[in-house]
Amino acid sequence: PMPDAFSSFTDTPSLPPAQDENYTDFIIEYRNTPDRLPDPSIPHAISVIDDRYAVLYVPRTYLMPDTVSASDYSAIPKCYTAMDLPSLDSSGITRLANHPYLSLTGRGTAVAIIDSGIDYTLPVFRNSDGTTRIAWLWDQALTETHADPRYPSVPYGAVFSAAEINRALTAGDPLSVVPSADPTGHGTFLAGIAAGKESSTDNFRGVAPDASLIVVRLKTAKQYLRELFLLPADADVYQEDDIMLAISFVLSCSGQMDTLPVSLCIGLGTSLGSHSGTSPLSQYADRIARQFAVCISIAAGNEGNARHHYRGVHTPEKKEDIAELRVAEGEAGFSLELWGRSLSPYQVILQSPSGESARITPSRFQPSTTIRYIFTQSAIYVTTIPLEPQSGAQMLFLRFLSPDAGLWRITVTTDTQAEVFYDLWLPARGLVRENTYFLRSTPLQTITGPGSALSPITYTAYDYRNSSLYLEASRGFTPITSVKPDLAAPGVGLIGPLPGGRFQERSGTSLAAAHGAGAAALFFEWAIIRQNAPSLNGLGVKNFFIRSARRSTDLTYPNREWGYGILNLYHTFSTLF
Repeated sequence: PMPDAFSSFTDTPSLPPAQDENYTDFIIEYRNTPDRLPDPSIPHAISVIDDRYAVLYVPRTYLMPDTVSASDYSAIPKCYTAMDLPSLDSSGITRLANHPYLSLTGRGTAVAIIDSGIDYTLPVFRNSDGTTRIAWLWDQALTETHADPRYPSVPYGAVFSAAEINRALTAGDPLSVVPSADPTGHGTFLAGIAAGKESSTDNFRGVAPDASLIVVRLKTAKQYLRELFLLPADADVYQEDDIMLAISFVLSCSGQMDTLPVSLCIGLGTSLGSHSGTSPLSQYADRIARQFAVCISIAAGNEGNARHHYRGVHTPEKKEDIAELRVAEGEAGFSLELWGRSLSPYQVILQSPSGESARITPSRFQPSTTIRYIFTQSAIYVTTIPLEPQSGAQMLFLRFLSPDAGLWRITVTTDTQAEVFYDLWLPARGLVRENTYFLRSTPLQTITGPGSALSPITYTAYDYRNSSLYLEASRGFTPITSVKPDLAAPGVGLIGPLPGGRFQERSGTSLAAAHGAGAAALFFEWAIIRQNAPSLNGLGVKNFFIRSARRSTDLTYPNREWGYGILNLYHTFSTLF
């Protein structure tokens, strides 16, 4: 049996631990084995994700990861941010909707949006009779309500059913009945691209306009994680564990609807981690995408031209490599990660813009150290992990506090008998200043997590008007040469809805993921609802889409920029008959 949502508490907290800043979150693997759970003498709470993963909440007075050495790196939730800055014809969607036999619109399926929320009052999210198309809405950010007994797997926030949303829509003040909004508009936009009803006056139509919607509004990340990763105070970032719990919620909703085929869209990403699909969220998404009637579409990221990645190489003849990092004026702080696969330890020398140097020598006896310079206020907190268990790589986690503006030189040395690579990654775009970047950056290996997960479909973005790649799109492959991205979908200059009812043009790989999620819902309608391939799962959808992708004769596939080609759902059906 799975543990209760909240265990080992003697007093009822004023807020659920997931929302309480006085609690630290950890993602743990317990594999349905109670003896893997923490010592009951330590106050804690647990939210179960599935039979493998759970989220552990511990009072900060007992355990506070001021550095990653305080606990396993992968257990600390990473912070994710949004991947965005007449597309339907290019993917063959319009032809399918108008086809006299197929006429696919997503009826009988669900599209799930896990993001910043949704403006549920908009006409594009309603049926022709004015009722809502949203089957469930979980708002993780609401603090007025605690665990809802109708949804035992939801330990915080509030869940609203279609009936409750319909009552809100008929009220004079809808937010007084269902007080859930979308503060950034990103989730509303993605939901519109994936499954919005047609708005002829705005020249708009979503990919799967008759699909039901399941929406999760993610709460923003806790302050201690922002401080740990040195993220801007005003950044819209979300926790890895909250995203995993959101996926679990979506699956439970699908089960309550007689295993309704569900197509999930994750338009968020992070540059933290190994970039090899080994994070808890990536591994969880990999498992879920192989389940019956579930497909996951993920944004590849917008890091291709951000200059936030540097790849260095060591050989038996070249044991030293230098990366040059320009730090912008006014940069308050940032984190930097080094991941490498040398069998020998990495030696790192950090030279500040003033010319002072400090050496980092990994030691299992002193995994964490602080570097302070004499002629500058800069401080660097360093944690060395000789073997990160999930990826098998060496890892250095560096936190730059009050770094001097100017050129920093990072000299990396290792003793190797073969050619080995190492990677340096800055946080994703928007989480450091625009003028903080590597001088000799590497645009490849910039797929953001969880886009490196194997079984989900990872989408890059292209401009359907001229078939050009989105300039900012992240490039593959992964550091362990897994093929990512998988496909390209429209993601440049797309029109979509925003809270309040206005429409706007946006670009980004998250829009491509939303487009792909809508396409997967259409394919599920044909395969499962119409019983043409009734046992289909997300991996099967991915293989059908890859097989039928539109490919250029001028390129080699799989391609680091285009994956296996451009999504074309009409061609998918053409190859079947």
